[in-house]
Amino acid sequence: MEKQSTAIDRIREDQSPAAQQRRTVAALAAVGIADFSLISLLQMGYFQSLPDLPGKVFDTKKVNTSQDAVLLGMPDGVISLGGYVMTMLLATAGIRFQKKSRLLDWALAGVVAGQAVGAAQYLYKMAFVQKKVCLYCVAGAAINFAALKPVVALLKSKR
Repeated sequence: MEKQSTAIDRIREDQSPAAQQRRTVAALAAVGIADFSLISLLQMGYFQSLPDLPGKVFDTKKVNTSQDAVLLGMPDGVISLGGYVMTMLLATAGIRFQKKSRLLDWALAGVVAGQAVGAAQYLYKMAFVQKKVCLYCVAGAAINFAALKPVVALLKSKR
């Protein structure tokens, strides 16, 4: 009896350049989920602090418990987590639902671009307003900026 091909099999077996770009974006989002899970748990009070690099400029707790870390009345860590989850969902859906992949890719681009804009704004506030640095936030910003390259390549690709 031959095994039926599942949706997961088809997603895993797609070796197209577009699928590879979506996987890269999803992998970056997975790292973002790990990073922002720590920030979210700090903001929720599960952790009292997170390890920082030595130096007066590094203060993860101050940055992540400030008013600048509140977005739509919620801690920004959980909002960022939602963005990363949505990124993974859209990247996977783009591989799975190829007839609708163009629309899904534009939605993915919107989420990734929104995260990159938010990261730029947050970096500015850390550097020029708070004058403190959250290493976890800088890592998240780098993840958001890195995700732009495969998304742009995905949008430029002809399918």
